[in-house]
Amino acid sequence: MAVDRGRLFGTDLRLHQVGGSLDLTRDDAGDLDLAAAADNISQALTLRLLVRRGELAPLGWPDYGSRLHELIGEPNVIRTRALLMTFARAAIEQDARVDKVRDIRALVLAGERDVVRLELDILLITQPNPLNLVVDVPLEPA
Repeated sequence: MAVDRGRLFGTDLRLHQVGGSLDLTRDDAGDLDLAAAADNISQALTLRLLVRRGELAPLGWPDYGSRLHELIGEPNVIRTRALLMTFARAAIEQDARVDKVRDIRALVLAGERDVVRLELDILLITQPNPLNLVVDVPLEPA
């Protein structure tokens, strides 16, 4: 039985980064733009990493989010990068559309000592090919 990716991965309002926050985008007609299918799952998983775990508890989502924020202010050393990978894996694998995180890497960007780039290969349910997700995590407060 074939699974419709668009239906499985859903549709949501498309967000874009403005400075240190996120904002809605407009389409060519001036209406709110939508993220669907693969774009939506990428956006949803990125948001799961950026939201502090427990931040949405008052809205009924106490386990949504990640613990990445706990590492702000920590030095960019092997231990911190290992914790970033552990926290990211745990958060991503909470999403019901994720089978598992197949691989995760924490990279130090040249000239960016306070930023760690997480590269994740994520196996989604019913999908044969992994999703590649890249998220830069600042270790200094914004």
